[in-house]
Parts: sequence; C-alpha cells; structure tokens
Amino acid sequence: MSAVRQAQLLALLEELPERERALLDLVARFRLVQSSQVERLFFTDSSNQGAAARHCRRQLARLVELGLLHRLERRIGGVRAGSAGHVYALAPAGRRLQALIEGDDRASDRGVHEPGLPFLRHTLAVTELYVRLREAERTGTVELLGCDTEPDCWRAYTLASGAIGYVKPDAFVRLGVEEWEERSFIEIDLGTEGRGALVRKLKAYQALFRSGREQAERGVFPRVAFLATREPRAAQIARVADSLQLPSGLVVSGPFEQALSILTGASDAEQQR
Repeated sequence: MSAVRQAQLLALLEELPERERALLDLVARFRLVQSSQVERLFFTDSSNQGAAARHCRRQLARLVELGLLHRLERRIGGVRAGSAGHVYALAPAGRRLQALIEGDDRASDRGVHEPGLPFLRHTLAVTELYVRLREAERTGTVELLGCDTEPDCWRAYTLASGAIGYVKPDAFVRLGVEEWEERSFIEIDLGTEGRGALVRKLKAYQALFRSGREQAERGVFPRVAFLATREPRAAQIARVADSLQLPSGLVVSGPFEQALSILTGASDAEQQR
C-alpha cells in the first residue's frame, strides 16, 4: 500500500460514520450481503419501512460511490426483486481499508469476482442466519455471544497417522439462552453434495470429536447443525448420520427456517444421533 493511498484511506476512515464502518465490517466478515439484509440490520430505527429502504439504498450507493463497496451484476430474485435484491461485496479500496483497520497492509488490489449462483446463494444463506440471530436478539429471545465466520471457525485435529485433519464449517455460533450457552458448528446445506461428500464431512466431525481437542481447549464439543433448504434433505442427512453411529446429539439437522429452534435445542423437528 502506498503512502498516498494509506493517507487517503486514513482520512476517509475518519469521516465515515459509525454505521457505515459497521456495515463495511459486516461485508468483510460475510463476504456477500444483500441490500434487504443490510436494511434489516442497520435501518430499524424508522417506523416507516419505505423511508428505511430509501435510507438504506442511499447509504449503500454512497459506499459504492466512495469505491468501498461493489454491487454485483446478479440480483437475488431477479429484476422483480428491485434494489432489495442487489448484492454487495467489498471493493478493492474497501479491502484495503479493512486491512488498515486490522493492521495489515497486504490487502489485494484485485477486482471483485462475480461469483456463480450456488456460491452466491450459499454465502448469502450464512449472512441470513446471522441477520436472523440478530433479529432474535432484539426481541430478547436469545443473546448472540459470538458468530465466527470462515476461516476463523475452522478447526484442526491430529489423525491417528499423525497427519493434520480439518473441519471447515460455514460458521461457529454461540448463543445465550437463559442461563445456558449453546454452541454450534453451522453447515448450510443446499443439497448440492452427494452422499459420499456428506459422509466424509460427518466423519471429519467425528474425528475432531474423538481427538478431544475441542473439548480440551473450549470445555465442550458443539452440536453440528446442518441447516437444509428442504425438509427431505434434512431427513436424508439425519439418516446418513444415523448410519455412521455418531455419538448421541453430535449432529442435528433440520430446515433452515427452523434454525433458531435448532440452535437453541428447542426444535421438536430436529434429528439427533
């Protein structure tokens, strides 16, 4: 990063309102964010939904104009979704600004890659989970104690051979529910993986559990929550987990729409082993 660029970014950082900085941090953490998700998180202080939507659009447009955000060409929901369907990622200057905030001057100047639809949907589903948990926190249903995204949520463990194995969940969530803390590895499942890939993923979690590393470092092993887009897929995941004879309660699966009850252990529909 050149001295001029750094000076310009520092000056810009001083001028950014707190909400815009928080918005950039959100996009940095989750990689892709939909306009409607931004509105639900940051523009809830208006009783007029139309006014909130307009304010949200202006804020996003300003960050695009400043070169900090990039609006993808593809919309979720197509043209009929309007501005609510627009998806945003950090622009190169936005990446450099975030790197500066984090004390790292190695941010890339590469442009923004237009992702394919499966990646787009999967990434936005992770963002959507976070938004819903924040909304639940506002109502006092839960307290969101933490939400680690990739790669911070990944875990390493030692195999019997001495090699290093990994599990790479989509997120790691900690929820406060009354006097309890509920911890979950999150797997967003769009039904795109075959049985073989699912078995390998489940066996990796089983190996992490058997290694004892998570329990030794954090005191407890989290549930592994598979959130599927369709009920039949959730049932299939439960059957595969059952066939592997995994420890009781290690894996739960259910529809994404029931995410909150699954992650708090309150869902009657969750599948357990």
